[in-house]
Amino acid sequence: MRQSFFDEGYLNCQYTQIEALEKDSSPYFIVEIITLYFRDSPNVIAALEHEFIGAIKINNELEKANILLQAGNIDGMKAAVRDIKKEHNELRAKFETYFQLMRQAGPTEQAVNSS
Repeated sequence: MRQSFFDEGYLNCQYTQIEALEKDSSPYFIVEIITLYFRDSPNVIAALEHEFIGAIKINNELEKANILLQAGNIDGMKAAVRDIKKEHNELRAKFETYFQLMRQAGPTEQAVNSS
């Protein structure tokens, strides 16, 4: 079964490096690492789903600014820079709020039972 994780593209050589650490630390080290991964990854995925929209907005504003710059539209470029700053500040505020909530929530229950 272990090999199927590699064959199906779920794991790479980093997993074997973590397994090597297991021999030096504790017999269930890999279980602890995978448990932490599954505990924390849904929060990270949710944050990316919600916050990536802001990054897309920033990218869109950068593309607009580039088009204006190539066209030599200085006034449009100044407005585009203001829009980029606005989107950047909004995204930063969202991440600051999100990180504060993460710190307040603290660790959650384990996703994998290690007993």
